[in-house]
Amino acid sequence: MRTVFPIPLGEASSFEPDLARRTARAAATAATAAGLHWTFAPTVDVARDQRWGRVAEAAGEDVFLSCAFSAARVQGFQGDDLTAADSLLTTPKHFAAYGAVAAGMEYAQVDISPQTLHDVHLPPFRAALDAGARALMSAFNDINGVPASANRWLLTDLLRGQWGFDGVVVSDYTADMELIAHGYAAGEVDATAKAFSAGLDLSMQSGFYAAHLPVLVESGQVPMSLLDQSVRRILRLKETIGL
Repeated sequence: MRTVFPIPLGEASSFEPDLARRTARAAATAATAAGLHWTFAPTVDVARDQRWGRVAEAAGEDVFLSCAFSAARVQGFQGDDLTAADSLLTTPKHFAAYGAVAAGMEYAQVDISPQTLHDVHLPPFRAALDAGARALMSAFNDINGVPASANRWLLTDLLRGQWGFDGVVVSDYTADMELIAHGYAAGEVDATAKAFSAGLDLSMQSGFYAAHLPVLVESGQVPMSLLDQSVRRILRLKETIGL
């Protein structure tokens, strides 16, 4: 037996963030009872082009509403205590500006001004972190020519430097592999080096990190200290949720 709630966009049309908090809490209770610790949600992308195929996953086009629902869903999934048996770790996504892809073309380019990026697309992520999110998922798209999943300014300078985030960043499904399709990486090894060096802690699905990080560290192309930092963040996150 499963409980089914409206899609996120449908919940957002209620203009009641507490509704999303309560449905996320119910989902977390059911998921943790089945043995899950972590969800790749909520989606907090601001979407203003209906051609984009993932509009239904977030809260629409308004920044204020997106921030309110972003925080509410994080609070609902995680609850008051991350070590509690019914707490589900969140992963706000997709960092960043995934909803701003040109002409709604999935995985593609984002040509955006700094003002629009900071005023429209980043605030829901900051709201999620302020609400207690300890992990983020990187986006497939590029931002002004640099893919988000290998964007050191985004993942390190802004996220960790300016915002003080000390949690974990995980790639979207094969986002590190997509660096090659973007023309940003020459091959698997180059993609691994660029993504990891930019601040992408975990590679999901591609297998690139397992295959290539040992050689990159042994050769000195990726400093051991950088690997240590990433490992510490992951271990700290596990400790934070009581694993």
